[in-house]
Amino acid sequence: MNKMQLAGAAMLAAASLGVPVLAWSQSAAPPAPAAGQERPDHGGMHHGGGRWGSNVSPQQACVDHIAKRAGFVATIGFKLNLTDAQKPLWDKVVAATQAAQANEQKTCSALPAAAADRTKETIIDKMNHRTQMMQAQLQGLQQSEPAVQALYQALTPDQKAIIDHPFHRG
Repeated sequence: MNKMQLAGAAMLAAASLGVPVLAWSQSAAPPAPAAGQERPDHGGMHHGGGRWGSNVSPQQACVDHIAKRAGFVATIGFKLNLTDAQKPLWDKVVAATQAAQANEQKTCSALPAAAADRTKETIIDKMNHRTQMMQAQLQGLQQSEPAVQALYQALTPDQKAIIDHPFHRG
């Protein structure tokens, strides 16, 4: 497997273990909406201005991001239309990514559980959490790499195109 193929295979692992959004690290609370322009809770998803929805805690936003990546992994598995011979290899990839996501979720648990507490974190707290999350993600990538490589080697050229370019729409 050449470096380009390896990089493509690692795309799946990176997508499932990618860098979490750190918009919660903004120390200022979101601005209050103007009268008559109430802003609904966006369920922890990132929206412009670098801030989370006002009703979502940093802990919940972190967990929501991990859940979104887990959904992406499931989507890729569906798109690949795996053969019976490939399914056990895919199961190993999923198991590795789930273990990594569980480790990241433990890191999320250190974040404030209440939206109102997000302003109590110092820059040092935020940097420490970011470092811990990056270490958890690196460990997850390293642990999932063998499973991703084994799966990639068993894929057809069409399947490799899907996994190499999961956002391709043409």
